[in-house]
Amino acid sequence: VFRSPVRGDRGLRGAGLPGRGPRGVGRPVVGKVPDHLYHAMGQQACTDMCKAQEKAQAGRSSASCVCGNHFMDDAIYCRKCGAKRPDSQMPPEVSLVAWFRRRSGPDADFAEIFTELFGGREAVGARRWEEVMRERGCNFDLKGAFAYLDRHAKTGRVGAADLEMLQMEVEDREIDALKQLREFLKQNFKSPAAAFREMGKGEGDVLTRAEFVSALSSLGFSAEDPYQLFNMVDKDYSGEVCFNEFKSVLKNAGKSRARLDTNGGGKPKSKR
Repeated sequence: VFRSPVRGDRGLRGAGLPGRGPRGVGRPVVGKVPDHLYHAMGQQACTDMCKAQEKAQAGRSSASCVCGNHFMDDAIYCRKCGAKRPDSQMPPEVSLVAWFRRRSGPDADFAEIFTELFGGREAVGARRWEEVMRERGCNFDLKGAFAYLDRHAKTGRVGAADLEMLQMEVEDREIDALKQLREFLKQNFKSPAAAFREMGKGEGDVLTRAEFVSALSSLGFSAEDPYQLFNMVDKDYSGEVCFNEFKSVLKNAGKSRARLDTNGGGKPKSKR
Protein backbone atom coordinates (compact mmCIF):
# COMPACT_ATOMS: atom_id res chain seq x y z
CA VAL A 1 0.00 0.00 0.00
CA PHE A 2 1.43 3.37 -1.02
CA ARG A 3 1.45 6.03 1.69
CA SER A 4 1.54 9.76 1.22
CA PRO A 5 5.02 11.26 1.43
CA VAL A 6 5.55 12.42 5.01
CA ARG A 7 8.74 13.99 6.18
CA GLY A 8 10.24 12.53 9.31
CA ASP A 9 8.34 9.23 9.32
CA ARG A 10 10.75 7.37 11.54
CA GLY A 11 8.69 4.20 11.48
CA LEU A 12 9.88 3.26 7.99
CA ARG A 13 13.05 5.32 7.70
CA GLY A 14 16.11 3.17 7.44
CA ALA A 15 14.14 -0.03 6.92
CA GLY A 16 16.33 -0.84 3.91
CA LEU A 17 13.47 -0.86 1.45
CA PRO A 18 14.24 0.56 -2.01
CA GLY A 19 12.91 3.97 -2.82
CA ARG A 20 11.81 4.76 0.75
CA GLY A 21 13.05 7.68 2.81
CA PRO A 22 12.08 10.82 4.60
CA ARG A 23 11.06 12.55 1.32
CA GLY A 24 9.12 9.70 -0.19
CA VAL A 25 7.73 7.06 2.15
CA GLY A 26 6.40 4.16 0.13
CA ARG A 27 7.67 5.70 -3.12
CA PRO A 28 8.31 3.17 -5.90
CA VAL A 29 11.62 3.14 -7.70
CA VAL A 30 11.03 5.21 -10.85
CA GLY A 31 14.48 5.76 -12.23
CA LYS A 32 16.08 9.16 -12.37
CA VAL A 33 12.98 11.29 -11.88
CA PRO A 34 13.89 14.07 -9.41
CA ASP A 35 12.13 14.02 -6.06
CA HIS A 36 10.57 17.45 -6.53
CA LEU A 37 9.05 16.32 -9.85
CA TYR A 38 7.76 13.11 -8.30
CA HIS A 39 5.94 14.99 -5.53
CA ALA A 40 4.59 17.61 -7.92
CA MET A 41 3.36 15.07 -10.49
CA GLY A 42 2.03 12.36 -8.24
CA GLN A 43 2.66 8.62 -8.42
CA GLN A 44 0.58 7.78 -11.53
CA ALA A 45 1.86 10.68 -13.64
CA CYS A 46 5.43 9.83 -12.71
CA THR A 47 4.91 6.17 -13.61
CA ASP A 48 3.41 7.17 -16.97
CA MET A 49 6.41 9.37 -17.72
CA CYS A 50 8.81 6.54 -16.92
CA LYS A 51 6.92 4.18 -19.22
CA ALA A 52 7.11 6.73 -22.02
CA GLN A 53 10.85 7.08 -21.48
CA GLU A 54 11.30 3.30 -21.57
CA LYS A 55 9.27 3.07 -24.78
CA ALA A 56 11.37 5.77 -26.42
CA GLN A 57 14.54 4.02 -25.35
CA ALA A 58 13.28 0.74 -26.80
CA GLY A 59 12.61 2.51 -30.09
CA ARG A 60 16.14 3.86 -30.16
CA SER A 61 17.68 0.47 -29.38
CA SER A 62 15.67 -1.23 -32.16
CA ALA A 63 17.38 1.10 -34.65
CA SER A 64 20.85 0.48 -33.23
CA CYS A 65 23.53 -1.96 -34.32
CA VAL A 66 25.06 -4.51 -31.95
CA CYS A 67 28.16 -2.30 -31.89
CA GLY A 68 26.08 0.58 -30.50
CA ASN A 69 26.06 2.69 -33.66
CA HIS A 70 22.70 4.17 -34.69
CA PHE A 71 21.37 3.08 -38.12
CA MET A 72 20.36 5.80 -40.53
CA ASP A 73 16.71 5.56 -41.59
CA ASP A 74 17.46 3.99 -44.98
CA ALA A 75 20.64 2.14 -43.98
CA ILE A 76 20.96 -1.60 -44.60
CA TYR A 77 24.45 -1.92 -43.12
CA CYS A 78 26.18 -0.33 -40.17
CA ARG A 79 28.60 2.38 -41.25
CA LYS A 80 30.76 1.67 -38.20
CA CYS A 81 31.23 -2.11 -38.13
CA GLY A 82 29.61 -3.22 -41.41
CA ALA A 83 27.06 -5.57 -39.81
CA LYS A 84 23.84 -6.12 -41.78
CA ARG A 85 20.73 -4.59 -40.27
CA PRO A 86 18.14 -7.21 -39.25
CA ASP A 87 15.14 -7.32 -41.58
CA SER A 88 12.85 -6.57 -38.65
CA GLN A 89 14.62 -3.22 -38.19
CA MET A 90 14.52 -2.11 -41.82
CA PRO A 91 12.00 0.56 -42.81
CA PRO A 92 8.75 -1.14 -43.89
CA GLU A 93 8.96 0.09 -47.49
CA VAL A 94 12.49 -1.34 -47.78
CA SER A 95 11.32 -4.65 -46.32
CA LEU A 96 8.51 -4.71 -48.89
CA VAL A 97 10.91 -4.15 -51.80
CA ALA A 98 13.24 -6.82 -50.41
CA TRP A 99 10.35 -9.29 -50.12
CA PHE A 100 9.20 -8.68 -53.70
CA ARG A 101 12.70 -9.19 -55.08
CA ARG A 102 13.48 -12.23 -52.97
CA ARG A 103 10.20 -13.77 -54.07
CA SER A 104 10.35 -13.03 -57.78
CA GLY A 105 13.94 -12.04 -58.53
CA PRO A 106 15.79 -8.71 -58.71
CA ASP A 107 13.89 -7.69 -61.85
CA ALA A 108 10.49 -8.37 -60.31
CA ASP A 109 7.54 -6.29 -61.46
CA PHE A 110 5.87 -5.07 -58.26
CA ALA A 111 2.51 -4.37 -59.92
CA GLU A 112 2.40 -7.82 -61.49
CA ILE A 113 3.09 -9.40 -58.12
CA PHE A 114 0.22 -7.39 -56.62
CA THR A 115 -2.09 -8.53 -59.44
CA GLU A 116 -1.10 -12.15 -58.85
CA LEU A 117 -1.59 -11.98 -55.09
CA PHE A 118 -4.86 -10.03 -55.05
CA GLY A 119 -6.44 -11.29 -58.27
CA GLY A 120 -6.43 -7.94 -60.04
CA ARG A 121 -5.09 -4.40 -60.11
CA GLU A 122 -7.95 -2.91 -58.08
CA ALA A 123 -7.03 -1.24 -54.79
CA VAL A 124 -7.64 -3.03 -51.50
CA GLY A 125 -8.04 -1.83 -47.93
CA ALA A 126 -5.59 -2.22 -45.09
CA ARG A 127 -7.29 -5.31 -43.65
CA ARG A 128 -7.31 -7.20 -46.95
CA TRP A 129 -3.72 -6.10 -47.60
CA GLU A 130 -2.49 -7.53 -44.31
CA GLU A 131 -4.50 -10.76 -44.58
CA VAL A 132 -3.16 -11.68 -48.02
CA MET A 133 0.41 -10.65 -47.32
CA ARG A 134 0.47 -12.53 -44.00
CA GLU A 135 -0.82 -15.64 -45.76
CA ARG A 136 2.14 -15.36 -48.13
CA GLY A 137 4.63 -15.31 -45.26
CA CYS A 138 5.34 -11.59 -44.82
CA ASN A 139 6.52 -10.97 -41.25
CA PHE A 140 7.51 -7.31 -41.41
CA ASP A 141 5.54 -4.15 -40.59
CA LEU A 142 2.72 -4.43 -43.13
CA LYS A 143 0.79 -1.54 -41.61
CA GLY A 144 3.82 0.69 -42.08
CA ALA A 145 4.27 -0.52 -45.67
CA PHE A 146 0.58 0.15 -46.41
CA ALA A 147 0.83 3.65 -44.93
CA TYR A 148 3.92 4.36 -47.05
CA LEU A 149 2.16 3.26 -50.25
CA ASP A 150 -0.90 5.34 -49.37
CA ARG A 151 1.06 8.42 -48.27
CA HIS A 152 0.24 10.41 -51.43
CA ALA A 153 -3.40 9.60 -52.19
CA LYS A 154 -4.39 8.92 -48.57
CA THR A 155 -7.50 7.03 -49.62
CA GLY A 156 -7.09 4.14 -47.22
CA ARG A 157 -6.58 1.76 -50.15
CA VAL A 158 -3.61 0.65 -52.26
CA GLY A 159 -3.50 -1.01 -55.65
CA ALA A 160 -1.18 -2.01 -58.46
CA ALA A 161 -0.72 1.64 -59.48
CA ASP A 162 0.75 2.42 -56.05
CA LEU A 163 3.23 -0.42 -56.46
CA GLU A 164 4.20 0.90 -59.89
CA MET A 165 4.94 4.27 -58.31
CA LEU A 166 7.00 2.63 -55.56
CA GLN A 167 9.03 0.69 -58.12
CA MET A 168 9.66 3.79 -60.20
CA GLU A 169 10.92 5.68 -57.14
CA VAL A 170 13.22 2.81 -56.10
CA GLU A 171 14.65 2.26 -59.58
CA ASP A 172 15.19 5.95 -60.25
CA ARG A 173 17.28 6.17 -57.06
CA GLU A 174 19.25 3.11 -58.13
CA ILE A 175 19.83 4.47 -61.62
CA ASP A 176 21.21 7.73 -60.28
CA ALA A 177 23.47 5.96 -57.79
CA LEU A 178 24.79 3.41 -60.29
CA LYS A 179 25.28 5.71 -63.26
CA GLN A 180 29.01 6.29 -62.74
CA LEU A 181 29.69 2.61 -62.03
CA ARG A 182 27.92 1.58 -65.21
CA GLU A 183 29.95 3.98 -67.30
CA PHE A 184 33.22 2.90 -65.68
CA LEU A 185 32.59 -0.79 -66.26
CA LYS A 186 31.43 -0.29 -69.84
CA GLN A 187 34.56 1.72 -70.68
CA ASN A 188 37.02 -0.72 -69.11
CA PHE A 189 35.56 -4.17 -69.71
CA LYS A 190 34.12 -5.96 -72.71
CA SER A 191 31.40 -7.66 -70.71
CA PRO A 192 29.99 -7.95 -67.19
CA ALA A 193 31.59 -11.39 -66.94
CA ALA A 194 35.03 -9.91 -67.65
CA ALA A 195 34.56 -7.28 -64.97
CA PHE A 196 33.31 -9.86 -62.48
CA ARG A 197 36.36 -12.05 -63.15
CA GLU A 198 38.64 -9.07 -62.64
CA MET A 199 37.02 -8.64 -59.23
CA GLY A 200 38.16 -12.16 -58.38
CA LYS A 201 34.89 -14.01 -58.90
CA GLY A 202 33.43 -16.48 -61.36
CA GLU A 203 29.88 -16.39 -62.68
CA GLY A 204 28.74 -18.86 -60.03
CA ASP A 205 30.29 -16.94 -57.13
CA VAL A 206 29.07 -14.09 -54.98
CA LEU A 207 30.67 -10.90 -53.73
CA THR A 208 30.29 -9.97 -50.10
CA ARG A 209 30.02 -6.34 -49.09
CA ALA A 210 33.66 -6.13 -48.01
CA GLU A 211 34.86 -7.92 -51.17
CA PHE A 212 32.79 -5.61 -53.37
CA VAL A 213 34.20 -2.45 -51.80
CA SER A 214 37.77 -3.81 -51.93
CA ALA A 215 37.39 -4.95 -55.55
CA LEU A 216 36.11 -1.57 -56.70
CA SER A 217 39.13 0.07 -55.12
CA SER A 218 41.52 -2.36 -56.83
CA LEU A 219 39.85 -1.66 -60.19
CA GLY A 220 40.51 2.04 -59.71
CA PHE A 221 36.89 3.07 -59.27
CA SER A 222 36.30 5.79 -56.70
CA ALA A 223 32.84 6.08 -55.15
CA GLU A 224 31.71 8.70 -52.70
CA ASP A 225 30.01 6.00 -50.62
CA PRO A 226 30.93 2.49 -51.82
CA TYR A 227 28.81 0.89 -49.10
CA GLN A 228 25.67 2.63 -50.29
CA LEU A 229 26.62 1.64 -53.83
CA PHE A 230 26.70 -2.00 -52.72
CA ASN A 231 23.19 -1.60 -51.33
CA MET A 232 22.00 -0.51 -54.77
CA VAL A 233 23.58 -3.49 -56.52
CA ASP A 234 22.39 -5.92 -53.84
CA LYS A 235 18.79 -5.60 -54.96
CA ASP A 236 17.39 -8.37 -52.79
CA TYR A 237 19.23 -7.14 -49.67
CA SER A 238 20.81 -10.54 -49.09
CA GLY A 239 24.24 -9.17 -48.12
CA GLU A 240 25.80 -10.74 -51.23
CA VAL A 241 25.98 -9.82 -54.91
CA CYS A 242 25.65 -12.67 -57.37
CA PHE A 243 26.67 -12.45 -61.01
CA ASN A 244 23.09 -11.92 -62.15
CA GLU A 245 22.73 -8.88 -59.89
CA PHE A 246 26.09 -7.55 -61.02
CA LYS A 247 25.18 -8.07 -64.67
CA SER A 248 21.97 -6.10 -64.24
CA VAL A 249 24.09 -3.05 -63.40
CA LEU A 250 25.18 -2.87 -67.04
CA LYS A 251 22.04 -4.30 -68.58
CA ASN A 252 19.52 -1.61 -69.46
CA ALA A 253 21.91 1.06 -68.23
CA GLY A 254 20.16 4.33 -67.60
CA LYS A 255 16.70 2.89 -68.18
CA SER A 256 13.94 2.59 -65.62
CA ARG A 257 11.10 0.09 -65.86
CA ALA A 258 8.83 2.90 -67.02
CA ARG A 259 11.08 3.34 -70.06
CA LEU A 260 11.52 -0.39 -70.64
CA ASP A 261 7.76 -1.03 -70.57
CA THR A 262 6.99 1.33 -73.46
CA ASN A 263 6.27 0.52 -77.05
CA GLY A 264 7.09 2.59 -80.11
CA GLY A 265 4.33 5.06 -79.31
CA GLY A 266 5.89 5.95 -75.99
CA LYS A 267 2.89 4.70 -74.03
CA PRO A 268 3.18 2.11 -71.27
CA LYS A 269 2.36 -1.42 -72.34
CA SER A 270 -1.00 -2.56 -71.14
CA LYS A 271 -1.01 -5.01 -68.26
CA ARG A 272 -2.73 -8.27 -69.03
